Amino acid sequence: MKTKIMSFTIIITLITIMALFLVFPTSIMSTVTFSISIWKDNLIPSLVPFFLISELLINYGFVELLGEISKNIMNRLFHLPGEASFVIIGSLISGFPSSSKYINELLSNNQINENEASYLLKFNHFSNPLFVLGTVGTLLLNNKNIGLLILISHVISNFIIALIYRPKENNYKEEKISLRKGLSKMHKKYISNTSFSDILSKSIFKTINTLLLLLGIITTFLIISALIKNIFNTNDLVNSIISGILEMTGGIKSISFLNISTKLKATLIGFFISFGGLSIHMQVMSILSDANIKYLPYLISRIIHALFTSSLIYLTFDLFI
Repeated sequence: MKTKIMSFTIIITLITIMALFLVFPTSIMSTVTFSISIWKDNLIPSLVPFFLISELLINYGFVELLGEISKNIMNRLFHLPGEASFVIIGSLISGFPSSSKYINELLSNNQINENEASYLLKFNHFSNPLFVLGTVGTLLLNNKNIGLLILISHVISNFIIALIYRPKENNYKEEKISLRKGLSKMHKKYISNTSFSDILSKSIFKTINTLLLLLGIITTFLIISALIKNIFNTNDLVNSIISGILEMTGGIKSISFLNISTKLKATLIGFFISFGGLSIHMQVMSILSDANIKYLPYLISRIIHALFTSSLIYLTFDLFI
């Protein structure tokens, strides 16, 4: 009975949404165009190079080499294997949702287990630094120092999350680091792989599939946001907050145009960046769909992360800006 009610509810909801498309056609068309521009102008330039290069690095044994070099640091700080350092470094550079892709690769290669993958996912939610410093700081807020403050607060809060959720038990013993051993592991991975052209082709195929998935999710959440705005006709601040919770980029742009103090703009933007928006959450969980990782712990960590980041920005804004 419950299944029938659920199916009926879903069908009615979808029919209603289709009807709303006809009621607000201009808004829907402009929203889809906006989502494509976000995907084309922000995601493709920032993610494609990192996705391709990271795939090649993984296939040619860089994770094994890095794991050997960094194993003691990772063991002490995070109670994780050295290979997990690839996720942290890659995520810091390329931003979300790349961390989920790196985690998925390591999980598929049995270099981390599902508990470690879940832990890594909680604190490897880094925004692309070029987006925060360039787009947010310089273009939207007209102050690169604000962008820097948001970025620093965002990163520090992520590592606070890492300490909060760090496993109590450390299952890894400290060992002597051997560069020779690391190079040997890397070489073994290298010779076990197929030709460069095959690896590159597979990397391109996986990257394109991931990007198309991200486009679909971004468009869906922006459309939901547009429908909520049109139906309820809320004020600009509420519209911006709803947009930021659903899709981060749209919310950030809306906040930057509001007639509120720069301090409050920075605080809200910092919150949205660290929360990521439900669109980013869906992207992350879709990439990790084959893994047994629960969404609720990830959602809670994002809320805590957002609160820490926005609090740091608000408390230190007057000291640095």
